[in-house]
Amino acid sequence: MNKIEVHYQVKNSVCIDRRLEPGQYRLAEVFADIRTYGILTAIFADSEEIDRVITDIKVFVVDQPYEMYVNNDDASITIGLTHLRRASDEFLYLDIIHELCHVKQHLQGRNLYDRSKAYVDRETEIDAYRITVQEARRIGLNDDAIVNYLHVSWITPEEHKRLARSLDVGGGEE
Repeated sequence: MNKIEVHYQVKNSVCIDRRLEPGQYRLAEVFADIRTYGILTAIFADSEEIDRVITDIKVFVVDQPYEMYVNNDDASITIGLTHLRRASDEFLYLDIIHELCHVKQHLQGRNLYDRSKAYVDRETEIDAYRITVQEARRIGLNDDAIVNYLHVSWITPEEHKRLARSLDVGGGEE
């Protein structure tokens, strides 16, 4: 899939430490300016919950072919080293927003990985993607860029279209 080269509003405001080596970090060590992300108030109940998450959530950078995910046991976040180094600022920013939605869901006691449903049909994924798509639009991504963002390697082209349609993004057409 072709990368869409556009400069979004997040370009000048996101601070990601891409030089980190594999290991365990605090959220603010990876995303130094995370406390400034206005979208956090749409995810978490209040500033105390935001502070608790930023302080308590562990981030693991691993030399594995992962993008980013939340551990269902402890709400820690894992980021693949290649993804950290190569993904665009916009996509890393949107990924951490998406994963923080899952952190919130974990705090609510929800099962993040309900295997009885396809990834694109899981309520937890749809909820997290809705907020992420809202934020993508706020920072200036158009539907083509958002459809590109929604393309992940573990879903089929048909599932990708279904996900985009369910989020009302570009009709799910590539």
